[in-house]
Amino acid sequence: MLTLYNKTGITTQKLARVLCAVQLGNKIPTVSQLSEMCSSSRGNVQKALSILKDSGAISLEAHGKYGTNLISVNYRELARICGIKQLLGMMPLPYTKRYEGLATSLYTLINGTEFKGFISFSRGSESRVNSMMSGYCNYCVMSRMAFNDYVEMGIPLAKVIDCGAETYVGKHVLITRNDWTKNWDGMRVGVDESSADQRNLTMAYFKGVDAELVPLQYTQIIGMLRNNEIDAGIWNVDDLDTVTDHLATHDLGPAMEHLGDTNAVIAVKADDALSAHLLQGILDVNVLRDIQQEVMTGRMMARY
Repeated sequence: MLTLYNKTGITTQKLARVLCAVQLGNKIPTVSQLSEMCSSSRGNVQKALSILKDSGAISLEAHGKYGTNLISVNYRELARICGIKQLLGMMPLPYTKRYEGLATSLYTLINGTEFKGFISFSRGSESRVNSMMSGYCNYCVMSRMAFNDYVEMGIPLAKVIDCGAETYVGKHVLITRNDWTKNWDGMRVGVDESSADQRNLTMAYFKGVDAELVPLQYTQIIGMLRNNEIDAGIWNVDDLDTVTDHLATHDLGPAMEHLGDTNAVIAVKADDALSAHLLQGILDVNVLRDIQQEVMTGRMMARY
């Protein structure tokens, strides 16, 4: 039985994660390269390779001077060897039925395996990404728009799955007071810098407009509109039950469609190939969407 905390055990765990990043059929690094990558001796690397092969976690095919190819991988066995027993995710606060349905889907699918699935909730995609990058969780949920934005900024993220349209939000709209005269000049627009979606949609919609951007938290938009502290703000249509007769909603228009703000994306750190493979094997998009719809329509009780 593998002892996780002796030199061979630690090398085996490091090697398991290195091999997770190798595409099936491709050549694995040489023993010398693996020794450097795992900060271990060649002897311990060779022992670790034997442990992974004997356990059935991997199969290799040697081609002499042309190197050794990775033929198959049992990612769940690699997870067992690495001592992974749970998968922790972070997603938005479950203040809508859509988010409750998504949380229920993730909880149900992961806990239907040998892993324990736990979900933590945090407002703002920035806080979720920062938490994952610091090692607090295995994966986080954001919109496709936010994911693309972070990748463009150089944040090392990898997409596990795109859950499809209207799995994150139904759509976003512009909210104003009923007395708005549609005069853009000097308009005070609320923007939440911690939310990639709300920030990017706001900047795109009001591009070229002489508007004053007022920093706030997304949850403050309705109150600040009522108190005449701002004139407009981008809002999630799923949360419209909070809107009173004194406020009006406006479609963002065709130019703002297909930006990926309604698609839920499950993301991991770019160097965490093991979590990516595990989640890809567990999360069936069609089943996930079915469970989400069951919760949204009240046919299934939310559980997360």
